[in-house]
Amino acid sequence: MAETYAKRKATVVAALRRVRAQYRRVDTMGEVLERELDRVIQRKTLIGPETIKTLLTKYESFVTMVNGMEQPITDAIQVSSSYT
Repeated sequence: MAETYAKRKATVVAALRRVRAQYRRVDTMGEVLERELDRVIQRKTLIGPETIKTLLTKYESFVTMVNGMEQPITDAIQVSSSYT
């Protein structure tokens, strides 16, 4: 038996909600990175290599999370494409 319109729409919406949830995690990590950048910029002392390493670690975490959005987006595309 074929799925109803409402069921198909709910499936696509659920996939998009997973994308949004991942985006929110990425956004949070971006905020953490931004706050760290602001803190370093406002420092009165010399910014050394250890500080830059800390920023790099936060940046790498951010990039990893951004890359983590690929799977939920791909899933949403596949789900929505299966109903056309």
